[in-house]
Amino acid sequence: MIENKQEVSKDLEKALQALEQAKQRVANEKKKQNEKKRKAENHHKYIMGGIIVKYFPDCYNFDEDELNRILSVALQTKECQQIISKIKSESRETTPPQSTVPNAENESEGDTE
Repeated sequence: MIENKQEVSKDLEKALQALEQAKQRVANEKKKQNEKKRKAENHHKYIMGGIIVKYFPDCYNFDEDELNRILSVALQTKECQQIISKIKSESRETTPPQSTVPNAENESEGDTE
């Protein structure tokens, strides 16, 4: 009977060790996924900043609040809204349907072409 308890203890110890290793693998995988997502988002931000500078080189003369005001007004103009709608419809026509939640990697890939 003592031998059975000792065997159960060893088996339990092995199982607990395996559980801890599995938890560590899950944590490492989550960390990798978060890092990958963060890199993609940072790349996308970098690309977007480059676009702003390209089409609005004077942007460095304004602080963040001023730029927010400028861009919010510009994006609400009728002409800008029409262009946005046109680009969205063209995009739907040329690309197969994907998930409804775009990720930063897919968006940044389109910017490099």
